[in-house]
Amino acid sequence: MILHLIILASYGAASAAAGFILLRAMPELAPTTCYLIAGAGFLATALLHEIFSRRIEQRDVASQLDEAFDELDELRETNEGLAADLVRAREEINVLCDVVENAAAGANQTLAKEMKVLQSQLGQLEAAKEPKAARPSRRKSSSRALKERQAANQQDGNDGGEAGDTAKRAGRPSVVEPVDEQEILGYITEALESNRVDLSLQPIVSLPQRRTRHYEAFSRIRTSDGRMVAAQQYLDVAKKQGLIGTIDNLLLMRCVQLLRRTEKRQSDVSFFVNISDHTLNDTEFLDQFIGFMASNPALASRLVFEIAQRDVLALSDSVLQQLRALGELGFRFSMDQVEDLEIDFQALAQANFSFIKVPIQLLLTLPEDGANWVHPRNLKAKSTISEISLVVERIEQETDVIEVLEYGFDFGQGFLFGAPRASREQADAA
Repeated sequence: MILHLIILASYGAASAAAGFILLRAMPELAPTTCYLIAGAGFLATALLHEIFSRRIEQRDVASQLDEAFDELDELRETNEGLAADLVRAREEINVLCDVVENAAAGANQTLAKEMKVLQSQLGQLEAAKEPKAARPSRRKSSSRALKERQAANQQDGNDGGEAGDTAKRAGRPSVVEPVDEQEILGYITEALESNRVDLSLQPIVSLPQRRTRHYEAFSRIRTSDGRMVAAQQYLDVAKKQGLIGTIDNLLLMRCVQLLRRTEKRQSDVSFFVNISDHTLNDTEFLDQFIGFMASNPALASRLVFEIAQRDVLALSDSVLQQLRALGELGFRFSMDQVEDLEIDFQALAQANFSFIKVPIQLLLTLPEDGANWVHPRNLKAKSTISEISLVVERIEQETDVIEVLEYGFDFGQGFLFGAPRASREQADAA
C-alpha cells in the first residue's frame, strides 16, 4: 500500500512538473490546456503502471501455480510410491500365504510318509502272524538256562554285575524267564500289535562332571502281564523273522516324537538310536526318512545313529552314500559293540562318525596273549586327533571311574550313572 501511494505521489509530481514545463515552453497555450495535457499524461502513466502491476501479479500467481503444481507432482509421486509399496506388501503377504500353505502341505506329506511307514510295518506284522509249522519244544539244559538268565539281566549289553539288583531296587518290571523262540516270537508280535514296544533311555554323562549330555534309546518289549522281554532274548528272533526293521522304525519314530516334545527345554541333549544292518539296507525306508528329516533340520542335529562295528565294516557304497546324505542334514553317527580296538579313526571321521563306544572291560583288560589290544592313552590320542569322542560304557563301580578318568576319556555310561528308564520318567527327571 505505501509503495503504491509513493508511486501515485510521484505520478502527481511528475504531471505538475510536466504542466509547468509545458506552460513555460509554450506560452501561447492556455494554462488549462497545459494542465489537461499533463493530466492526460498522468492518467496514461497510471494506466501503464496498472497494466504493468497486473502483469507482475499474474506472473507471481503463475509462479505460485507452478510451485503448487510441482508440489502436486511430488504428492503424486509420493502416492505412486506408497501404492507401489502397498503392491509389494500385498505380494509379500501372498508369498507368506504360499509359504504357510506349502508348510501345511509339507506337514501333510510328512504325515502321509509316516502313515506309509506304519502301513508297511503293519504289513510285516500281518506276515509275521501267518501260521508257521509247529516246532517241537525242548527243555534247555540247566547250564544253558542259567546263562540265558544272566544274559536277560544284561539288557542291551549295558546291564551286568549289579544290574539285576539295581533293577529290583528301582522297582522295574521283572524279565521273562528264558523260553523258546516260538514263544518269544509270540511276545514280539503281540507287543507290536498292542503297541507295547516301549522307549527307554539311559544317560550318557560327561566326565569328570557326570552331567547328562546324551541319552541312549532302547526298545523294550513288554508282555501283557507287564514283564519285560530282554533284548538278548528277542533281538535274534526278530532278525530271523524279519521284524527287527519294524522295531527299529518304531524306536526311531518314538525318538523323533520325543525330540519334538523336548525341543525347547532340552535343546542341547542328543539321543543315540541303534540301527540294525536290516534297517541300513532298507533303501526305501532310509529315503523316506531322509526326506522327512530334510523337512525338520532342527531335529537331525540331536539324533545320533548308532551302528555296530561289524556293520560299519560291512557298509556298502550305496549305504555310505545315504549316510553322507544324512550327515549333510546334520546327523552324527556312533560306532558301538566294539570288539576290536584297531580302529581307523580318520575313515570314521570322514563318514561323519562323532562317537565311539567302547566297553570298559575291553578298554582296560589286557588279553592273556596280549594280542589286539591298544593302550588307552593311544586310543585317546587317536580320538582327539580325529575329533571323535570316546564313550566308555558298562561302568558300574566307582573304581572303574577312577581308571577311566586317569586316561581323560570324554563320556561314560553304565548303571553307576543311571539305569535305562522309561522315556517319560527320564523326561520328568530332566
